[in-house]
Amino acid sequence: MTSGGPGLESLVDQQISIITNDGRNIVGVVKGIDQATNIILDESHERVYSTKEGVRQLVLGLYIIRGDNM
Repeated sequence: MTSGGPGLESLVDQQISIITNDGRNIVGVVKGIDQATNIILDESHERVYSTKEGVRQLVLGLYIIRGDNM
């Protein structure tokens, strides 16, 4: 996702997975997207992968991801 084009509105109310620039995996339901592609996620959590512990999910709740961080 590099621009807040007209196709992104179709993601509202859909669950998506976002990989941030620092490698975090955030999963949540899209509640809004602006012109700078900042995304508001609800019911979100971070998936943390570990070879020793498997996959853990850290609850984040309502979360905003800046467009330049994806």
